[in-house]
Amino acid sequence: MLRPKVLVIEDELALADVLHSNLEGAGYDVVVTTDGLAALDAFERERPDLVTLDLRIPTISGFRLLQLIKRAQDGAGVPVIVISALSFEEGEEVAHHGADDYVTKPFEPSDLVARVDYLLRRRNGR
Repeated sequence: MLRPKVLVIEDELALADVLHSNLEGAGYDVVVTTDGLAALDAFERERPDLVTLDLRIPTISGFRLLQLIKRAQDGAGVPVIVISALSFEEGEEVAHHGADDYVTKPFEPSDLVARVDYLLRRRNGR
C-alpha cells in the first residue's frame, strides 16, 4: 500500500527536520525542499498528495509558489498548508491564492500532523 506523500517546503533546516520526523512518524513519505525553485521541481517530479509551504523562502516567494502549484495541471486538487508568522493581511491573501489551511509560527508539530491527516482524509472522501 502506498503511503501518502507530503512535500515540505521550509528553509529553516531545524524546523524542516522536525516536520520530516513528525510526518514520517505519522506514516507519510516526506520530501523536503528549502527553496522555491527546488520545490517547484520536486512538486512536478514527486507529485505529492499534500504540500506544506513556508511563505518566506529563497528564489521564489511562497505566495508565487502557491499560485504556481494551484494553477499546475496536477496541482488543482493538492491541498496546501501555509506555514508562516502570518499577519491578518497575509492570511487573507493566502486564502485568496488558494491555500487550504495555514499554521502560524510557532506551532506544535502534532497540530500540523493533525491538519495534514484531516485534509488528506477530506480529499479522499473519508
